[in-house]
Amino acid sequence: MKYFVKQLTVFLENKPGELASFTHILSGKNVNIKSLILVESTEYGLVRAIVDNPQKAKAVLESAGLSVRFSDVLAVKIKDEVGSFDRIVTILSKNDINILYTYSFYSANSGIFIFSIDNLQKGINTLLEANENVLEAAYFYE
Repeated sequence: MKYFVKQLTVFLENKPGELASFTHILSGKNVNIKSLILVESTEYGLVRAIVDNPQKAKAVLESAGLSVRFSDVLAVKIKDEVGSFDRIVTILSKNDINILYTYSFYSANSGIFIFSIDNLQKGINTLLEANENVLEAAYFYE
């Protein structure tokens, strides 16, 4: 479980100011956003975020009237070089692990990719056995 990173998922209305309101709620309570992706549709936005204190974030967002759901994802740190991402997705694919979605951020000559996959423990074990740099959840937390 030390590699299971807690990701917040929050639905926001698709209108000006909603994302700013979301980030203001978190920053106002000293919750640091480590990574975020916003996916939109015509009526709503879906925010997925990794924060430094998931339980506190959930509490403050719910107290502001937002619905928050947790899901477990994994984080893999890779070198900033051609083929690194391909290597990770190939390892997962060859081991029959389905990638539901992924997003990334850049950190000092490396990328950190967040993966939602259909079998989290198998994916973690597979990547660790391949000597890939799977990050512990504590990497993101206070």
